[in-house]
Amino acid sequence: MQVKTGWVRPPHAIGGLDHLGTQAPCVLIYSQLLPGITNVTDRARYYSFYPWVVWSFDKRFPNASADTLREFYRRADCLFSLIAERHSRQTDHDHELHGAAMVGRVQLVPALDRLEKGQELRLSDYTGSAPGRRYFLNPFGGLGQYYAGALSQLELMDPSSKPWMKYTVERGQPLAEAIEVATPASYFWDVLERDVVTLGDLDHLAGFCACSIRHNPIEQQRLHDIFFDRKSEFAELGLQRRKTLALLLHLSRELHKTGGHDLTEARFRAAVYAGTLPGQHSYLIPPTLRSTKDAWALYQRNDLLSVTMQSVFAICLEQLLGSGAHDDIDGSSVERFAQSLARSSLVGEACSRLDAPSLATLVHKLSRDGVSISDWEHPDHEIATAQRLAAGVERHTPRDELLSDALRVIALLYVRDDLTARAYGNLPITDDALEDYPINLASFRARYGRWQDCPLPELFADLFAWLMNTHLRVALRKLRQTTHSTFRFRPTERGLQVVDDVPPPAPTTPRFRQAVQVLRDVGALDRDRGLPGKPTIPSPDGTRLMEEILG
Repeated sequence: MQVKTGWVRPPHAIGGLDHLGTQAPCVLIYSQLLPGITNVTDRARYYSFYPWVVWSFDKRFPNASADTLREFYRRADCLFSLIAERHSRQTDHDHELHGAAMVGRVQLVPALDRLEKGQELRLSDYTGSAPGRRYFLNPFGGLGQYYAGALSQLELMDPSSKPWMKYTVERGQPLAEAIEVATPASYFWDVLERDVVTLGDLDHLAGFCACSIRHNPIEQQRLHDIFFDRKSEFAELGLQRRKTLALLLHLSRELHKTGGHDLTEARFRAAVYAGTLPGQHSYLIPPTLRSTKDAWALYQRNDLLSVTMQSVFAICLEQLLGSGAHDDIDGSSVERFAQSLARSSLVGEACSRLDAPSLATLVHKLSRDGVSISDWEHPDHEIATAQRLAAGVERHTPRDELLSDALRVIALLYVRDDLTARAYGNLPITDDALEDYPINLASFRARYGRWQDCPLPELFADLFAWLMNTHLRVALRKLRQTTHSTFRFRPTERGLQVVDDVPPPAPTTPRFRQAVQVLRDVGALDRDRGLPGKPTIPSPDGTRLMEEILG
């Protein structure tokens, strides 16, 4: 048998995300609680506009080619964003209502600036494939890059249709028809065909602005039916989305009532986790929403665990990077590195700060004398401590201080754990779903049995090894699945070597901003312009939708 040898190309190295896999359970949770809205689907009118573009194109150009659709689609995408930005400038300058998060803003806002100064604006200058003024790389712009998955999940468009993505007759077409009858649709297409856009065109087409859903009752009603699943067409996923949106409406009302506070992501996280509003006012959850609030509390618990573990991992990489300057740090293997770091003066000083011989002792002290879970504004609460921890990694806060903060968060998470319930409560998250993510709420709970009575330096050694070995496992899985290398360190014949920069710890983004913007767009949330800061409140429509769900 002839043997042939050849060079094997090394895998392409990328920065990567979620190097420990600790964020993945958070993503699983919020994907179940807010399906159909993602971290890149920022505006509700795209859910109507994209089906309308394809539906109206089919009506006007029944025999067109895919290339013709692509060009007209890209022009429509650009024109839509230009209309929204122009409408903001010509009315109330409220960026949140009009131009926020519209596709291609980076290129198109300067284009509008030039148009307002008298220069010509051709849509085709921004729809080409060449860099420069190109508004978007993806051939189908915001639809292809951001909205296709959500529109498919909500059965508004069918990505499997050929030769291009089509609207669905059952849900996409009614939304398209609602736009067609309420806007100067023919004029929109005239501008697309003409290519040259004037300020008069943009003003005449203001009815297409992203703010206009609330002025189109048919479209608004159909979007309410979809997002709030008012006809119970989306089974369990529709129910979860409906309850999460109702929770946001309810929380905005309660925040407004207790001091005129605005609805922010930080207050949302704190309210669902701690059960209180600013000033330790109790957040009284209606029975219909309690299970949803509890599920979001588990999301926040997992996110606190994730940020803490990422922070400790970053410190490990820093110490490994500088191990050559410290004879007491052994970087020959993960286990020897973890043991030697745990014996170092750094960990010794961190343990001194904690003033407890074991984790069980620390948990007992914090359960007796520590901050109540309801007092989330206290600097020693786990929410504040985890934020300080993540910020401290980048600000070069003394590492012994950060390690002691990390262990305090770990201890407080154990203090808050309800051992009578599953680690993920009633969420449909199985052991199989967590198999590729070794650090999760279930494995963290199980680790307490190993950690509770051992001396703190031994706990730190086990924690360091757990994090380092988990990273190798996660990076190997990504390499197998994608052929991309995301290793932040790797074992070599010379010992462990750090690869590239130390990744900063970061929380996950739970689709909060997008969900709130969608609620504003469909007219369910307003601003109270009579109070400082113009806090968010449910609109009359939002109150009606919320009360439908609360019963």
